[in-house]
Amino acid sequence: MPLEVVEGPEIVVGAREWENREWFPPGPQLAICLSGGKERLADLTDDELLQVAAAARRQTSWAQARELAAIAELTQRRTSAEADGDPDYRILSAHESVTEEVAAALTVTGNTAATLVHLAEQLTGPLAETGAALEAGRVDMAKARVICDITDSLPDQVAQRVESAVLEKASIQTAGQLRRRIKRVVQRLAPEAVEERKREAVRQRRLELWETAAGTADLALCDLAPEDAHAVFNKITAAAHGIKADGDTRPLNLIRADLATQLLNGAELPTAVQVLLAQAEDAEPSAPTPAQVPDDDNGDTTDTTDTSDTTVTALAALLGQRLAHLRGRTPAAELPAAVDQAVHRLTQRFAQRRDELCQGDDDQHGRPGYRPPASLRREIEARHATCVFPSCNQPSHRCDLDHTIPWRPGVTCRCNLAPLCRRHHRLKQTPGWKLHHLWPGLLVWTTPAGAWYIIRPDRQ
Repeated sequence: MPLEVVEGPEIVVGAREWENREWFPPGPQLAICLSGGKERLADLTDDELLQVAAAARRQTSWAQARELAAIAELTQRRTSAEADGDPDYRILSAHESVTEEVAAALTVTGNTAATLVHLAEQLTGPLAETGAALEAGRVDMAKARVICDITDSLPDQVAQRVESAVLEKASIQTAGQLRRRIKRVVQRLAPEAVEERKREAVRQRRLELWETAAGTADLALCDLAPEDAHAVFNKITAAAHGIKADGDTRPLNLIRADLATQLLNGAELPTAVQVLLAQAEDAEPSAPTPAQVPDDDNGDTTDTTDTSDTTVTALAALLGQRLAHLRGRTPAAELPAAVDQAVHRLTQRFAQRRDELCQGDDDQHGRPGYRPPASLRREIEARHATCVFPSCNQPSHRCDLDHTIPWRPGVTCRCNLAPLCRRHHRLKQTPGWKLHHLWPGLLVWTTPAGAWYIIRPDRQ
């Protein structure tokens, strides 16, 4: 069979093309090798398939290193441009602002974006060797994060000594093995720092709650002192073993979870045990029925404006087309201002019709006073279930109802109100960021880099 040879690192397309390719470095050339269709995989041997999987992982590490390098460069630009002097508590710092830019651009939460920014700064700064290993495909993102997490808060010199000691074997270790090795090295090189970090974590102990993809919820006590956590777990485990010995045939994990739930709900231990034994008589206890939410909306939140899905969709499409066309013909340095101007012009174009619809049968557009009435608040919260920043999940009932155009000259109206959590309320006031309200519930964020994010009502 004839062989096809591509210039650059030796890339041979043909039979056994992936054999012995552990050495092949990630980058553009490896991307070419991996770009074949999935149907070609059927022609490879088992060993070659594993080589493809390993090569794809190296390429992923390289791409993630590029992602972090780009974030680090943007962070450096934003923080360098920040004016010296006392920070203004009403706005976000440059570092916080770039975190929100990353969150919006990558469609991740603010916490995830903050982690990426921190990781980017570490892997291009004190942990540059780890960053280079990630780019070369010698470690993956999980291992890079382990190194960053465990050396975090250590003096830079100590962190670099730990890094040098563990990178040599990192490529042949799992993330768990690497974590254990780093902990041993850190304990040997900086025992005082380890103890201080532990004390600081315990000071930040907390109870956390989050929902799962299965529709259930997880509840966790985080950063307890180890002796306290083991004592609680052992006590519940001992009681669960006793319940099981008394005839409960369910798995121990299930008994432990139910017992902990009973105790945290205020039941005394003997009562909790009796309840669980009674439940054990049923092979599969039924799940509790969700509480019914009373409907206290008396009809006073009906939206009388023309905010139908068709209208919002048409306006959003028009806006997207205008901005996409603008991006193709505007120099990068001029893009932020050009995007703001384009959105502003389109907002002004529909302002009269929007105001007329919001006015309805009243003689005045908007409600009197700064604070919206309860009926209007419920309407806005129904329109947007969360904060209107693109990556924020803060429920709207925990947010401020922000006047997009500040009250006076802005009005208290459905076309000028949107839920913003305190952090993104401050972000809106940060230089370089703008929030426009084109139509009731249709908003547009513009960023210091000239990116834009169109926010529609949740029913969309």
